[in-house]
Amino acid sequence: MENTTAKKNSAFYYSVNMLRMLLSMEFITYDEYKKIVSISADYYDIERIYI
Repeated sequence: MENTTAKKNSAFYYSVNMLRMLLSMEFITYDEYKKIVSISADYYDIERIYI
């Protein structure tokens, strides 16, 4: 795995965890969570999402 790929994967993982925290605190809805995860996956060129 290249260094840039590892950085993208780490950044995506971090953002999903932050979204999970916001979801658990009920600041966002599950639909918003799914939409933002999809947008983040596109931004970071993530092909597979296992949530």
